[in-house]
Amino acid sequence: MNSVSIVCFGICVAVLLSYVWRKTDILSPARFFGFVWCLSIGLTELKFSALQHSWTIESWFLLLLGVGAFLLGTFIAYIVNVGTPLLSIKEIRERLKGQQVREKRLFWLILICVIVYSVAYTANYLVRGWLPVDVIGTAISRVDFNVSGLTLFLYIASIIMLFTLLYFVLVNGHKKKKSILAVLLVLTGGSFFLLLMRFPIIMVAVVGFTLLYYATSFVRLRTAVPLFVAVAAFFYWISSLRFTTVVSTYLYSVSKMRFSKEYAFLTEPYMYVVTNLENFARSVDKGEYHTYGYFTLDFVTAISGLKYWVLDYFNFERTPYLTSNYNTYTAFYWFYSDFGVVGLGLIPFVLGAATGLLYYRVRTAPTITNVMMYGFAVFCMFISYFNFPLAFLWFELNLLGVFLFLRWTLLPRVDYVHGGPRAA
Repeated sequence: MNSVSIVCFGICVAVLLSYVWRKTDILSPARFFGFVWCLSIGLTELKFSALQHSWTIESWFLLLLGVGAFLLGTFIAYIVNVGTPLLSIKEIRERLKGQQVREKRLFWLILICVIVYSVAYTANYLVRGWLPVDVIGTAISRVDFNVSGLTLFLYIASIIMLFTLLYFVLVNGHKKKKSILAVLLVLTGGSFFLLLMRFPIIMVAVVGFTLLYYATSFVRLRTAVPLFVAVAAFFYWISSLRFTTVVSTYLYSVSKMRFSKEYAFLTEPYMYVVTNLENFARSVDKGEYHTYGYFTLDFVTAISGLKYWVLDYFNFERTPYLTSNYNTYTAFYWFYSDFGVVGLGLIPFVLGAATGLLYYRVRTAPTITNVMMYGFAVFCMFISYFNFPLAFLWFELNLLGVFLFLRWTLLPRVDYVHGGPRAA
């Protein structure tokens, strides 16, 4: 283990210990983002695969520029809020108890979303005649299941799961309705799992975790650890559907891993993290042109129908200079590919500042809307080592849908100050 890995893992341990001993807010943007990237860089510098290479000074500079720009943005948000009294996590939970919801609207909204999802799911299946889970181990790709304009409605499953959780958090009583929603949640989640789409499930898990963390006392060390183990077990199960022991051994071989074959099952999760950074380092060294917003604004070309036309017309390469079969590059690569060093410095800085300001809204004027919007920001930070979710059309529609539906179903929050109610 080299010095870079030691320092990075040391920072990760310090962040965890600060939560255990000092009860700090583990989801504060600088702390959470720093943990994610220190863990990713530390794992990458272990160099367990012969496919990994030594980075140039330029590669290190550009990666650290992106990470540093985001952290600087969060620091600016901190400076803006210096002197502002922050609520403790316990006080935030007390405040959110005053958040009232239009129960009937929320219930019927979930039912309508279930109907739309069911119709889209059935129609997609009738068009294709198979589900992604049916073609595991064949030459057919999961993305071949997509039907333009129709598959997008399948992502409503994320809204169903999030708002069902919200119903259970905010609504007291109504046991029959909760039983109905619990059944619909199982059916929706179970059917969506058959599509083998992990990204939206991770999003729901992260946003849901953020909601439970700030709005309830459910998320504690003794509950968070089993929850993390359960989620990790689930994704290991999903991977096991795609990768048998033979395939794991094959991946171990083609990835040229430097640890014992007994641990071949660790090949995929390790490579799933480190190849993003390796692809970034290799591509910024060899890049020959910029794409001027094509990747960062992917949802714009997707909704306009120009996504693949622009790709073909300008002869852009979506996955250049790969080091292996893993074809993602971290969020920072798209900023650099689109706008060069300026974009790599400016865009993360703006995102960091926006994330920090939203976080301080949660800590000073907490509402369910603020908390759930920050949950989406936490997801973007969590997955930044892998990709840039804000560029995806399905993510933008989920974000917009959740925001608008919250505006429609939530009543103005009431704070109790000095024993009396005050409309927020």
